[in-house]
Amino acid sequence: MAARAAAASVTPSPTKKQKVHNASVPSPQAQVERRTLFPVKDSTITREEIRQLIRSHIPNAADNISTKTMDGWCLVDALLHCATASNGMLKDLILKNGPPKCYLKYFETGKTSTRGRCDDGYQSFRSLCRIVAGQQLAGSAASAIWERFLAVVGASKNDATSLTPQAILSIVRNCNVEDDLRAPAGISNAKCRCIIALSEAFEGGELSDDILKSASDEEVSQKLQKVKGIGPWSVDMFLLFESHRKNVLPIGDLAVRNGTAKLWKVKGKGKNGKMCAKKDKHLIESLHEPFSPYRSISSYYMYQLVDVKG
Repeated sequence: MAARAAAASVTPSPTKKQKVHNASVPSPQAQVERRTLFPVKDSTITREEIRQLIRSHIPNAADNISTKTMDGWCLVDALLHCATASNGMLKDLILKNGPPKCYLKYFETGKTSTRGRCDDGYQSFRSLCRIVAGQQLAGSAASAIWERFLAVVGASKNDATSLTPQAILSIVRNCNVEDDLRAPAGISNAKCRCIIALSEAFEGGELSDDILKSASDEEVSQKLQKVKGIGPWSVDMFLLFESHRKNVLPIGDLAVRNGTAKLWKVKGKGKNGKMCAKKDKHLIESLHEPFSPYRSISSYYMYQLVDVKG
C-alpha cells in the first residue's frame, strides 16, 4: 500500500510529444528575454545626430529651433533614449521614418492637427471632436468627415476657431440636430451624441484646456471617459497626438499591437497568433518597457511599421 502511495505521488516524466509541445510555446517572459538579450545592430547615435535629424525634417528650420513638445519634454532626449534602448530596436525605424510628424508640426507652427494659436480654452475640445469624428475610420475617410464636420460651423482645417461648444449647442437648441448637424457632418448618431455631450461638459466647466493640461494621464482618462462615447482608445489618441504626453502605450490600438508583433517577431494569444489587447497586455508592456518614460515614441513607430499615419 505504501509503495502504491509513493508511486502515485511521483509526477510522471513528460512524453516526447509533450516535450515538443511545451517547448514550442514559450512564456511571455521568455519571449521578451529572447527578443532583447541579443543586439540587433550597433545602437550608437549622438545627440547632435538626433538634432540634425529633426532639423532636416523641418523646412528652413533655425539652428536653435526649440525641440520641446507641448507637454514640455525634449524630443531630442526622447529619441536618443529610444534609439539606444533595447539594443537599438528602434534606431533603424527612427532614421528611416524621421522624427514623429505630430511633434514636428508643433515645432514649426505652434499647432497640432487641430489646435491653433487661439487661447480660448477650447483647443482640447476641438482635438476631442476630431478624434470622435474619426473613430473607426481610415485616415482619408476620417479627414473627409472632419472637413465636413468643420464646415457645419463655418470652420476649416486651416482655421477651426469657430468650432466651439457654444456653436454646437446653438444648433442643438435652435435648429434640427439631424438636418443641421449630424447629416451634413456625415457622422453617426452615437458620435453626434458624444460631441454634444462634450460640448455640454466644456460649456458647464467640467472640462477645459486648463483642467486637462494640469491633470495626470490617469486623471485625464477618468474625466474624459465620463463622457459617453469616449473610451480608452480615444483617450490614448488625445494624450499621444494632441497633448504630447510622453509615456502613452495604446495597447487597445490594433496598429500598435501589430507593429509590436512585427518588430519583435512574437506571436500573441489571439486568433491566428495575433496580439490580444487583454491576453497579451503583459507581454506588450514588457517589450515596450525599455523605452519608458518615452513609450509614446515607441508607440508612434509601431504605426509607421504597419504603414499607418500618425
